[in-house]
Amino acid sequence: KGITAIVDSLKYNKAITSINLFGNEIRLEGARAIADTLKHNNTITSIDLGINQIREQGIREIATALKYNKDITLLNFYHNEI
Repeated sequence: KGITAIVDSLKYNKAITSINLFGNEIRLEGARAIADTLKHNNTITSIDLGINQIREQGIREIATALKYNKDITLLNFYHNEI
């Protein structure tokens, strides 16, 4: 799907530091792709996931990925389904 392809393309990208995915109807599958990318990419420092449809399990998977990525300074989950 679209969000998975976009996020997967960032997995080893060393130029992009900020991702704005605000209002994209991201659900569990997209959250899992984001989590997987964060495990491999430590260049990304800011992710805006506001106004999506990420529920508790998706948030947990992204939070777990932060064990591998200590460089995130901004992570917005505003107005998700949590």
